Amino acid sequence: MMHTGSAESLRDKERRGREIAEQIAALLNEAEALAPGGTHAAPGQVLVVGAVVRRRIEAWEVEA
Repeated sequence: MMHTGSAESLRDKERRGREIAEQIAALLNEAEALAPGGTHAAPGQVLVVGAVVRRRIEAWEVEA
């Protein structure tokens, strides 16, 4: 996807992307603590103990 906004808007999106990535990493570390070795990523999905997060056409969903 190509950014078509201003340089400032791109920096804001990059900063927000890093914040989200940090939150995802923290949640994955928490999931891993529940079941060490039980958290896995595969194309379009993340498996954690008790659930699977899957990429759908428009969004991510959780299946328990």
